Amino acid sequence: MKIIFQTKELNIEEVLESFASKNNNSGAVISFLGKVRPSRDKKKIKSMDIEIYEEMAFYQTKLVIKSLLKKFKIHDYLIMHRYGNLKPGENIIFVIVASRHRREGFIFIQEILLYFKKKITFWKKENYAQDSKWLDSQG
Repeated sequence: MKIIFQTKELNIEEVLESFASKNNNSGAVISFLGKVRPSRDKKKIKSMDIEIYEEMAFYQTKLVIKSLLKKFKIHDYLIMHRYGNLKPGENIIFVIVASRHRREGFIFIQEILLYFKKKITFWKKENYAQDSKWLDSQG
């Protein structure tokens, strides 16, 4: 059970293989991979800057996970979120969950993603050819 915020690229294959191997007694291992979009509202995105207040993000994430673990029987989880300057197509977030049944795992991931989209203390700025725009917490 781990939360990681980092600037370096996510090694998805290696991480998923290791996590699945470690959780071979679970009935389901489910993952989600979020990427930088190539465009928004017909504007081509050149890059995205993600800034994070790490201590607050860890604190907030641990609180929501504590609440979710009371509702769902999750054996293990790994959340990896990148920050810094990212290009379109690059990975932003990778979430893996091990659970007895797939339903709990899918719902857990959905809840985590909603939380990260709306509540975590980080900021995203999309950089376009002519300008840039800070996104609201729904972005």
